[in-house]
Amino acid sequence: MRTVFCLLVGVVTACSGDTSLPIDADCNPLGANACMTPWPSSAFEVDDPSTATGRRLAIRPGTLPVNIDDIETDPSGWNVADGFSPAAPMVMSFPGGVSPQGLPPVDNFDLSLAANSPTVILDMTTGQRVAHFAEIDAQAESLDAQALMLRPAARLIGGHRYAVAITNRVLAADGEELAVPPGFAALRDGKSTDHELLEDMRPRFGEVLDALDAAGVPADELVVAWDFTVASDAWLRRDMTTARDRAVAAMATHPLAYTITSDTPEDGVQIRRKITGTVEAPLLLTNTGRFTFGTKIARDGEGLPEVQGFYRIPFTAIVPACAYTSLVPVGMVIYAHGLMGDSGETAGGVQRTTAAELCMVFVGTDMRGMSTMDLPAIAGALNEITRSDEVFEVLHQGIVNHVALVTAMRSTFADTLFVDGTKKLVDATRVYYYGISQGAIFGTAVMAYEPTVTRAVLAVGGANYSLLLDRSNDWPTYRTILNGAYPDALDLTLAINLFQMRWDKVEGSGIANTVLAGAPTGVPAKQLLMQIALGDEQVPNLGSYWQARSMGIPILGPSPQTPWGITVQTSPLASGSALVIMDGGAPPVPRTNVPAPDNGMHNLTRNQAATRRQIRDFFTTGSIVNQCSGPCVCQSGACD
Repeated sequence: MRTVFCLLVGVVTACSGDTSLPIDADCNPLGANACMTPWPSSAFEVDDPSTATGRRLAIRPGTLPVNIDDIETDPSGWNVADGFSPAAPMVMSFPGGVSPQGLPPVDNFDLSLAANSPTVILDMTTGQRVAHFAEIDAQAESLDAQALMLRPAARLIGGHRYAVAITNRVLAADGEELAVPPGFAALRDGKSTDHELLEDMRPRFGEVLDALDAAGVPADELVVAWDFTVASDAWLRRDMTTARDRAVAAMATHPLAYTITSDTPEDGVQIRRKITGTVEAPLLLTNTGRFTFGTKIARDGEGLPEVQGFYRIPFTAIVPACAYTSLVPVGMVIYAHGLMGDSGETAGGVQRTTAAELCMVFVGTDMRGMSTMDLPAIAGALNEITRSDEVFEVLHQGIVNHVALVTAMRSTFADTLFVDGTKKLVDATRVYYYGISQGAIFGTAVMAYEPTVTRAVLAVGGANYSLLLDRSNDWPTYRTILNGAYPDALDLTLAINLFQMRWDKVEGSGIANTVLAGAPTGVPAKQLLMQIALGDEQVPNLGSYWQARSMGIPILGPSPQTPWGITVQTSPLASGSALVIMDGGAPPVPRTNVPAPDNGMHNLTRNQAATRRQIRDFFTTGSIVNQCSGPCVCQSGACD
């Protein structure tokens, strides 16, 4: 963690004088004890009329976290953005830490909207307060390195300007009042300083104080306030839209060839054939797409993704026995694997049962960027934040690979692979998406950019990795690597925030607000069926609810729980999208940002007969029907 205050030996020279601030010239001048807090902040923005927001990030070199090998994080990969993440939390820190007393808790968003809320997020574009919860980092070992995080209930609006306020109702960890940072006091009181970044902020800062005052937060109640711009939707989607468009154009004149590695007869009770092989996909990566150091998006002279020809990706398929006896060709499902998995999961036990009960062929590939083969790149990014391009840029290829797989399924696979002699087994017009866990998380983005599939089931998924990670019991292994490279807790918090800014381009956080409409990314309208279990220990419910609110979808009723800010619509729904909640009897999860213990809930929904009946109806008719006997309280047998 880089501290903001000048060392005592520098006070005479750099920090002397009535108008000098004891804050490093490259750091956030509104901070109290860390260089980059408060974050995100207009301190790291500049005017740029060429962008959709009119702003561009300008984080200075040497300010972002430095790892134990003294390798600095290069800000250039972030400075091309026209704003900050619409999903990541707002972060502040104070010497000696913050008391959790009175903060809007995770289970009371209404408090954050009350006139006396100790923390405020204000949309300066609309004048509306933003529902959120506030928490301190329960995993920080030092109060000085403890982050105060404000987490919005749903996605912020692209291109909007937001103000954040920490009022004097927030107390220090010892119960005393928090000290007002000197930079904020100088801005509030109109005192000029010799801090360039603060003086650059001054012309616009009156707007922040005026907006907060109009919202009922007067300046004399503020400990600190700041503002920031959210990245435009156009910026977040530019790379993926270009990659998809250019990949689709390449496939239009290039039939996708495949090779078979194995075509194995199965027992014929559920599954008749298991097939593995490779299929061509447009390549948009450097290094011929190899799993090697430095592989990222290949870009043209304008900095946009550029097709580099074709390469081969793995696939696994299972053909149910019923496909051979069906009187009509059956549908196909593109199956998306779990955390750091691979296409082989397509043939896993529960997938076999589901394929048989749906009587549909399942086909899956690897999510390049976060598959088993990508683990070395993941470790590299956790050890050196700048290398995160080798994960987040490569994930664009992963989405393109799924688009390519659908193209192959509708063409060469349907014509020559899924056949019985001269009989075609599959209907190429009926292709659906089914993702579990990580496959559900990335399913939102796949559906936003896939030009033909219109119905998807997202099982035990969510959005916003910056919200999911700390509360997931999958994260500690990866956190250990990150913490080994960046031992300071504030650096970890900032690292996750920086990662989220790149994830926004390829996960639901960047696309949840328009995925159902489809048109903003050039695809048809979509239907998404989310299925989750209360107390999920791997993909926390908070992330599922965040996604549902961001998409504006209802909960299917009757439901065992009704989260804040989501309406209930009673089954059946003839069309549209919905969130289905199942209750497996898990105890309440921790209220702080720590993982839940293993409780089996992550595996609950996929193993219920009611789940499979619901998926079948949804894929075949587009309707969403409660298949439980009342609310889905599975421990009572309601999900059988």
